Amino acid sequence: MGRLIALLGLLAFVATAAEAAGPARVASLGLCTDELVLLLAEPGQLVSISFLGHDARETPLAPKAHGLHSNDGRFSSVAHLKPDLVITGGPVNRFARELAERTGARVIDVPPPLTLAELRNNVRTVAAALGQPARGAALIGWMDAKLGAAPGKARDALMIVAGGLTPDVHSIAAELLAHAGIRQMAMPSSRVTLEGLVAAPPPLLILSRYRADQFSLPLDWLGTATRLSGRRPAHVDGRLWSCPGPLAAADVARLRKETRP
Repeated sequence: MGRLIALLGLLAFVATAAEAAGPARVASLGLCTDELVLLLAEPGQLVSISFLGHDARETPLAPKAHGLHSNDGRFSSVAHLKPDLVITGGPVNRFARELAERTGARVIDVPPPLTLAELRNNVRTVAAALGQPARGAALIGWMDAKLGAAPGKARDALMIVAGGLTPDVHSIAAELLAHAGIRQMAMPSSRVTLEGLVAAPPPLLILSRYRADQFSLPLDWLGTATRLSGRRPAHVDGRLWSCPGPLAAADVARLRKETRP
């Protein structure tokens, strides 16, 4: 028994040491990965995130970015920081990769997730790269608890973002909506027309609030759509759905309560 306890203690020490040996200077080059590293990294582990990650109109995690260098999404804008890990939101051109690797930086590509399974995998990938697998597991657990099981009965609804664009029924947005008890309606195209909304208003209209404090023609379109549909819409936080990450689960939980019959 004493040997078993000693072995378990050694394994715990090795696991702790492995996490402590994670990269010390991490740069993220895109908003989707910015949010993951801000949620998963140890204090002091990050040196740079993209300029979008600093903008509270783009992510609620912007306050956590205070003091970090802002980059423009290219490796050249972080090379002088000498990062040992660079995380991108998708494939970078081979010249940028060669430049990064020439400086000794490891580069991993984490493309935007198309499904919840891909989102969970992205969390695991980034957590492992940071040397923080336990944090990754905890974040996935929190996300799944917020999502809960998809209800057996779902309400038909139409989610629309600025300008009339609507998510596909096979998108991650539709998968998230399913956990709120909502079934995204299939549409003949990815863009809804005002005439179509008037002719066949959906049972439930869900609008994405994104930069709602700024005037734009796409946002004005949403206002017009709301008036013409004759439906009182529900809303989602557009920041959490344009780049779906773990925080979208909290919006799903809120939406589930708000739209409960």
